Amino acid sequence: MAKDISCVSVDDPKLSTLFRPFALKMEQQGLPPIVINTFKCYFNQFLYGAQGKLSDRDILPVEDVELADYDAMDQFKDVGEKALDQTAVIKLNGGLGTSMGLESAKSLIPVKDGLSFLDLILLQAKTVRAHYGVEFPQIFMNSFKTHMDTMLKVGNFNNGTTGIDLAFLQHRYPKIMARDHTPASWPQNPELEWNPPGHGDIYTAMITSGILDALLDKGYNYAFISNSDNLGAIMNRRLLGYMVHHKLPFLMEVARRTEQDKKGGHLCRLKKNKQLALREVAQCPDQEMDSFGDIGKYRFFNTNSIWVDLRVLQSVFVSHRMMPLDLIINPKTLDPRDPDSPKVFQLETAMGSAITNFLNAQAVIVPRKRFAPVKTTNDLLLVMSDCFIRTERDTIVPNPLREGDMPEVSLDGKFFKKIDAFLARFPQNPPSLLDCASLKVEGDVRFEEGVRCVGDVRVINRGPVQAVVAAGSVLQGETILG
Repeated sequence: MAKDISCVSVDDPKLSTLFRPFALKMEQQGLPPIVINTFKCYFNQFLYGAQGKLSDRDILPVEDVELADYDAMDQFKDVGEKALDQTAVIKLNGGLGTSMGLESAKSLIPVKDGLSFLDLILLQAKTVRAHYGVEFPQIFMNSFKTHMDTMLKVGNFNNGTTGIDLAFLQHRYPKIMARDHTPASWPQNPELEWNPPGHGDIYTAMITSGILDALLDKGYNYAFISNSDNLGAIMNRRLLGYMVHHKLPFLMEVARRTEQDKKGGHLCRLKKNKQLALREVAQCPDQEMDSFGDIGKYRFFNTNSIWVDLRVLQSVFVSHRMMPLDLIINPKTLDPRDPDSPKVFQLETAMGSAITNFLNAQAVIVPRKRFAPVKTTNDLLLVMSDCFIRTERDTIVPNPLREGDMPEVSLDGKFFKKIDAFLARFPQNPPSLLDCASLKVEGDVRFEEGVRCVGDVRVINRGPVQAVVAAGSVLQGETILG
C-alpha cells in the first residue's frame, strides 16, 4: 500500500472523466480546493486498485524496548509545565451517537454522575487552567452534524485572552457508488450522500479553517489531540515535557492490547523504512485476521491521543501539499439503516497514520487510566459503573480497587443498544461491577438501585414482558427472571 500521494496533479483521462462529477459536487458544497484535491488523490488510489491493505509481510511487530514508558517520565514534568503556555488541546468531536440511537453529538451522552462527555471535558479544562494558572486554548473539531448541538451546550465557556476560536469544522467526502464509481445520489435524504472523512481530516481542516495559522501566530507550538469520548485523555506535564525535551515532532500514546482490544488497530513498523505505522482492521487482509488479533505479536494499540509540534505539522503539510495518510476503504450501504439500499464505498483516513510522515516520531506506552473510551452501551455501562471513578481533575479512570482486566459486558442489543432504552433500564444507578468478571444480559431487564454483580453473571428473561432485578440484589452465576 503506497503512501506516495504526490497524485494531486495526476493527468489521467479516465481519472479526470470519473472524477469531474465529484469535483463539481464538492465545489457546489463550497469545499475548498485543497480538500477536493486531497479527495482526488484518494479516489485515484481507490480507482487503480489501492485497497488500503497492509500485509504482515510489509510490517514488523513493535517490542517493548523500542518505546518510551510513561511511568519513567517523572523527570520531564517541569519541562512540560513550562511549555503549557505554548500548548493547545484539541478534542475530536465529529462523531454522532448513531450506534446508540442518537442523531446528535455523541459527546452529549451522560456518562458519569449525570455529566456528559462535553461537561467533563470543559470541567477538565477549567481544572487544569486553574491549577497551573495557564489559559490554554481548548478547541473542538466538530462535524457539520455536531457543531450546533455542541456549541449550544458549551454555554459561557471560552478561550479567554488566548484569542483562539473554540471550534473548527471537519470536511466531508462524497460517497462512491459501488456499481459504477459515480457520486452517490439519494434524493430522499441528500445528507446520506456524504460521509465523514475520518479524523485524519484534522490536518487539512486545521489548515483550511485558519486555526493552525492562528495558533502559530500566537505562540502555540504544540497540540494535544484526543477523542472527545476518551475521558482519560487530559493534558499531561510529563508527556508534554518528554516531547519538548527530546524535540519530538510527533508523539503517539499507545496502550497494551488485551483480549478486549484485539479487534482494534495496532502499532507496527514498516519494513521498507523502519518508520512507526498503524494498521487498522480495515487495512488488514482477510486471510491475516488471526495474526492481526494476536496480542502477543502486535502488543500495542493506538489510543488516538497524539502530541504534535505544530511547526513541523505545517512544514510536512506544505511539502506534500497535503498530509499523506493511509487510505481506508469502507464498504457500506448508502443508507446505513437500510441494508437493502445501494452499496457504496467511503474513503476515509485515520489521524494516527500521519506518524510515518514525521521523522523521529515516537510512541509512548501509557497506562489504561489514560484510555476510557465509550463506543457502545456496553462500554457506557462499564464507565458509568464503579469500575471507573471520577478524579479530582475530572478525568474518568479505572478504579484502583479493581483487580485484573475489566469485566466483559454484553447487553442484549434488542433492548439496550439505543441510549434511551439503555438509560430506562438503569433508572437509578448502574449495578456494581467492581467484583464482576463478566455480565451478560439476555432479554428485557430493568435494574433497580444498588444491584451488585459478583463473578460471572448471566441474567436471562425470555418472557414477553420486562423483568426487574430488585433493589439491593446480589447477582452471581445465572439468574432466570420472568
